[in-house]
Amino acid sequence: MIDPRERRKRAAEACRKRFHHKPYKPGTRDCPLLALHDLRQLGVSVPWAKGLRWKSEAEGLKTLKALGFANLIEALDSLDLARIAPAMARTADIVALPTTHKLGALAICMKDDGGRTLLGYTEASPDAEILTNVTDFARDELGYCAWRVI
Repeated sequence: MIDPRERRKRAAEACRKRFHHKPYKPGTRDCPLLALHDLRQLGVSVPWAKGLRWKSEAEGLKTLKALGFANLIEALDSLDLARIAPAMARTADIVALPTTHKLGALAICMKDDGGRTLLGYTEASPDAEILTNVTDFARDELGYCAWRVI
């Protein structure tokens, strides 16, 4: 059986290989697919994700709403993953970043540094980038939006 820390490292590396420096394209390379790839790599079942398709942000939001979610944060919360403070994030955990977009923005923690090194798409870059020294995280009425994956 593989060590959980090694499994987390492999999942983060798989996300890096698939998304890093690749251009943002809704439904092909975007925040939801980055998070879903991470979850699948870690063996987390996401029953509502099977067969989902979207080609634009508006279509993605419509798809989420059809599933009963207002945004990506609600969708992740539905998986019963433990909410954590971003400062507790370890490799392959998921962290939400502040955004003006109604869908939300998700990133993957790339190393055990309290969520300060993330892989994600931002409004400032058309490609998925490694973000370092991150200090601003999304919050909602439940607190910070970060999840322990395994």
